[in-house]
Amino acid sequence: MKEKAADEPTMTIGQVSTETGLSISTIRFYEREFGGYLRVHKTPGGHRRYRTEDLEKLRRIHRLAHEQGKPLKEVRETLVSELDPLLLRKDVDLLLDVFESLVQENVKLEAALKKMAERVTALEEEGRKTKKRFKLF
Repeated sequence: MKEKAADEPTMTIGQVSTETGLSISTIRFYEREFGGYLRVHKTPGGHRRYRTEDLEKLRRIHRLAHEQGKPLKEVRETLVSELDPLLLRKDVDLLLDVFESLVQENVKLEAALKKMAERVTALEEEGRKTKKRFKLF
């Protein structure tokens, strides 16, 4: 998951509760139940920080579960189907970045191994030449 921008405004769970009208316990419940959809940033001290995007997600969950009366399983399925292309694209992009980094590291390792093999070959050749010289004396 991408890190949030440093200048992006965030809110505490209390502020989110006031803004959305959801209780703090409901917000935490939604985080547990819909963790794949609702990914809240936490500070190093473990304090939740919500972005505007997170508030919209909380409202969407609440509308589906309470206003439309859908069971949680159906809410999950709805959210996954709605976000599938966007989230999958982000995940695929992240995996491609990791894959490219690993490929680059592999290329560097192969180059280092090739240099080591060349050096070993050169040392072996030098050793053979040296042995022949000693035999001549």
